[in-house]
Amino acid sequence: MKKILVFSLALILIYVGVFFVPGRVERLSLMPDKITEAWRFLTYSFVHLDIMHLIENIAGLTLIALIAVELRIALGDFSSVYLSSGFLSVIPLWFMMSFTALGASNAIFGGFGLISQETRKFGVKVWIIILIATLLIFMKSFFAIGTGEFSSAIKQSLSHFFGFMFGICFFFLISKIRSISMNKKRSVLRGDYR
Repeated sequence: MKKILVFSLALILIYVGVFFVPGRVERLSLMPDKITEAWRFLTYSFVHLDIMHLIENIAGLTLIALIAVELRIALGDFSSVYLSSGFLSVIPLWFMMSFTALGASNAIFGGFGLISQETRKFGVKVWIIILIATLLIFMKSFFAIGTGEFSSAIKQSLSHFFGFMFGICFFFLISKIRSISMNKKRSVLRGDYR
């Protein structure tokens, strides 16, 4: 379980290192007018706009890592959900709404999606966690209604929501695959193969 903390520390060091790359936003973020530069699909989640953005994402990553350790989530589950959410969850929204994508928040919300599913171990009703998280994700947008910030706030909220839902769905998928794989292994070990 402590491996999750080491993994998270490595990510934090990468985020901080990338923060000091000159022209990081222009060179590494996912921009609509730079779609031919394919590396941006792998680098945008490591780029942060300013120091506050970096600190918020480091705090979010630290929070989900500590919760994951407490819930005894496997490193493989945590890292695969975190990284896949970070790289993939914003892409559909990005193609639909055409905006500059950067930062680790989608990965962090994907981690919250994983955590929401793992709370089942403790008898927590998952739908309540999902409802509360969704309300919190869109709270900034609700407060921005009628202001010049609404368009930006709704894109950010939708992006975070996509990360959250991607984390839930991706963890559900890998759990089902693992379950099928384990059933096949048990069947072979018992001699029930055909």
